[in-house]
Amino acid sequence: MIQAIFFDMDGVLLESFDAWFELMNATAKRLGYPPIAREAFRRVFGASTENDVENFYPNETVEKVEADYAAHFHEHTSLVGANPDAKAVIEALDARGVPTAVITNTPSVIARSLLESADILPNALVGGDNVSRPKPAPDIIFRACEVLEVEPWDALVVGDSLYDKQAAAEAGSPFAGFGGVEGNFTISGLWQVMDIVEGRG
Repeated sequence: MIQAIFFDMDGVLLESFDAWFELMNATAKRLGYPPIAREAFRRVFGASTENDVENFYPNETVEKVEADYAAHFHEHTSLVGANPDAKAVIEALDARGVPTAVITNTPSVIARSLLESADILPNALVGGDNVSRPKPAPDIIFRACEVLEVEPWDALVVGDSLYDKQAAAEAGSPFAGFGGVEGNFTISGLWQVMDIVEGRG
């Protein structure tokens, strides 16, 4: 029985690809690195800051890059949009007594600001900086389980990337693939999460 829903943020609740693309190119310019090609960025979108450093800022520390992100993300928030169903689905789950968490590799201070701006208010938020190993490791799911006091196998993970799918598999959580990613369930809209919770998925 599904007792909690864990949502990835970017690409699921929010559309932030363009904002991150512009931010990371601005970071590259500030730190003296070459521009990041759109396709190169698309291949790693949703990965951790550690992955960003490895791919685009190889001589920097994760802490320095995350500090740059936090200081400058607000310059690109006009490019962020919310999934039009996100707020209503989370409210519907709350009304049904099903707790929700957002599990994202985005640093928590940025994630919280973006979610609050969109008036999307889950019961818990776990960012990539709140665990020692971000997705695709399962740590972020285990931490959300601790916060909401549920077992991993009772928490449905909703994500749009292979990082989400792998994290769910390693945690032993059922996975709902969104936006073309397949899983134990494959959904095309967030309202289908309600069907899964109610046993119709």
